Amino acid sequence: MKSLMSVFLVIGATLIFFGCSENNPSASELSQGDQVTNSLAKKPLTGHQITPFTLTPPTFWNGTVDFGEDGKYGLTFVSYEPPRAYSQASPFYEDFYIYEEGSDWTNPANVYLKGWNAGVVTYANNPPDPCKFLANGKVEEAYGPLEEWLGRNVHIRGTVYWKIDPVVGMIPEYAEATFRIN
Repeated sequence: MKSLMSVFLVIGATLIFFGCSENNPSASELSQGDQVTNSLAKKPLTGHQITPFTLTPPTFWNGTVDFGEDGKYGLTFVSYEPPRAYSQASPFYEDFYIYEEGSDWTNPANVYLKGWNAGVVTYANNPPDPCKFLANGKVEEAYGPLEEWLGRNVHIRGTVYWKIDPVVGMIPEYAEATFRIN
C-alpha cells in the first residue's frame, strides 16, 4: 500500500511540474501581442442597437448595432412565432445575425455573427407606452472581424416603441437597446 501511494505521489508531482511549466506561461513569458490579445478577449463587446420592426411572417427586426471602435454592423433578429398581443409579459425566442452593414444578411458570406436569444418583454400599463425587454443568448457562429466572440454569452436590454397601424392595430415600431457579448 505504501509503495502504491508513493507511485501516485511521484505521478502527481510529475504532472504538476510538466503541466505548469510548459503549457501555462506566466504573464512575463507572453509577448506583448499575446498579452493584448488575451486582455481584449476578456473585455465585453458592447454596442448600441436600433432595430425597426417588420411585420412579415416570420417577423424581423432589421437595424444596426454600433460597437464604437469595433465597428458598425447590420443586425437582424428573426422570430418564428407570431407577435403576441399587448399583455403584461411576453416571452420570445429569436435568432440573430450581425453582418456587414448595407449587405444582405441572408447571404452567409456577409454574416460575421450568428446566434440566438430568449427573453421577455414586460409591457407598460398604458398602451402604446414604450416597454422594456431583456434577453440572453449565445453566439453560435463567428467569422471575420468578430470571430473571437464564438461561444460567448449575449445580453440585451432595451425598450420597444409602439405605433398604431390603422389596419393591424398596435404593433412594435422599433427597439433601442444595448447589445453586449462577454
